[in-house]
Amino acid sequence: MKSTTADDDSGCSLKARDLWVDVNGVPTRVLCWGQPIDEDNKHELKRVVLCVCGNPGVTEFYEKFLQEVYRTLNVPVWVLSHAGHEVPPSNLGLTVPDPQKYPDLYTVKGQIEHKLRFIEKYIPDNCDLYFVGHSVGSKIISELLKDSAMAQRLSVKRSVFLFPTLQKMRETPNGRKLVNFTASNFLPITIFLSWIFTTFPAFIKTFLVNMTLIIMEGGRVEDHVIRSAVRLVHPMVLRNVFSMAVDEMDKIYDSDFKPLKDNAKRLHMYFGKTDNWCPTSFYDDISKCVPEAETVLCDKGYQHAFVIGHSDEIAGIVCDWLQLDLGDA
Repeated sequence: MKSTTADDDSGCSLKARDLWVDVNGVPTRVLCWGQPIDEDNKHELKRVVLCVCGNPGVTEFYEKFLQEVYRTLNVPVWVLSHAGHEVPPSNLGLTVPDPQKYPDLYTVKGQIEHKLRFIEKYIPDNCDLYFVGHSVGSKIISELLKDSAMAQRLSVKRSVFLFPTLQKMRETPNGRKLVNFTASNFLPITIFLSWIFTTFPAFIKTFLVNMTLIIMEGGRVEDHVIRSAVRLVHPMVLRNVFSMAVDEMDKIYDSDFKPLKDNAKRLHMYFGKTDNWCPTSFYDDISKCVPEAETVLCDKGYQHAFVIGHSDEIAGIVCDWLQLDLGDA
């Protein structure tokens, strides 16, 4: 277990507890701001903001974003990794189940089950729950909202979907590229190169990732993004990330707006104007089919992977929506 601490301009300590727990048989990383997860004393938790990642589901990508959400709202904020998307430190003695033996743990359905088991284990009855989903995390939340047992046990006060991928993923520009990539020889080569990468000393890993991101993004990127990318370049993690992505292309196709309609008055969705995972036609579809929900089309140029350069700005948008219930808490 480790903790990270940062201070804002007012001197307020913003501490994220860094924990590893077993969820549905898979070691899972959880970052907690404010009150941490505690199975024995979970009844003390009255409300929590729970973030469900996109793919890859590496928690540190969301560190700056959620730290700002916590600083603004001052309520517990949690984010958990997707099953199999982070490798636990060797000193913890935790083992990730073999994807070849237990592939169902790492599919889209497996990730939904993973989040449901986490909620059952760590979030108490009658707790006020605020969902924040990014990309496929929004689809996972929409499936969780169908769960009648969760609905009876908890009060889902509000859900925020950021750049949501809810339909026809394989028909999007990036979806088509992904299908072609995973069907080619480039994927096994990428996995092999990631194995070589794991043999390098930490400073070389950081240097290589930093240089790659500078080239890709056209400038310096923040430290939490570099750390997250280093964690991502691991053979088992990449296998799970890509196998989940392929499953997304297959399973996330038909529009299922019922859970959105059922929760429309407590639902906010933020779409990108130039999002190759979610074209503006999808924004038009959802706006027409679920008019009671608040849907916003970004006019600021924020990208799908907002955690790389616009964490604070998106955090501000999320907090404005969540404060409709939380007020100045």
